[in-house]
Amino acid sequence: MDQPLLERSLALVADADPDFTVHFYERLFTEHPSVRQLFGDEIRPQATMLQRAIVSVLEHLDDPEWLRTSLGSLGRVHASLGVTPQMYGWVATSLVDTMADIGGEKWTDDMSTAWKDALTAVAAMMLDAYPADPSDDGPDSERSLSGSGRHRR
Repeated sequence: MDQPLLERSLALVADADPDFTVHFYERLFTEHPSVRQLFGDEIRPQATMLQRAIVSVLEHLDDPEWLRTSLGSLGRVHASLGVTPQMYGWVATSLVDTMADIGGEKWTDDMSTAWKDALTAVAAMMLDAYPADPSDDGPDSERSLSGSGRHRR
């Protein structure tokens, strides 16, 4: 992962719009209304947690144990809340599109690619912590992350 590019692009977006994660959730709920029921009425606290989580992941890109442990824990919470593997792709697409819109002319294709790659890796670590699905064909079955690559358990 290109940590400097991820950090520069996050700063570009956060400086232009400190509430970019609120706008991300607005986009996500518009594009995928079924996920709205997973959240409380007030989205701002969730948006703040997401922004902090993004910063924390970027700060720990060189610490695979922290990433595995932290993202695994987060994945188990998401699984318990009913977040499906398909939703990770929706989130990645909505987040990158929101960041690109806010970044405007300064946003580049390389930034989009870096974020898609990073979010795919984060989703894979979170999904690795999901409980085994009894409908899977076995430990080598694959789950698709709609719009963000493939995940192998």
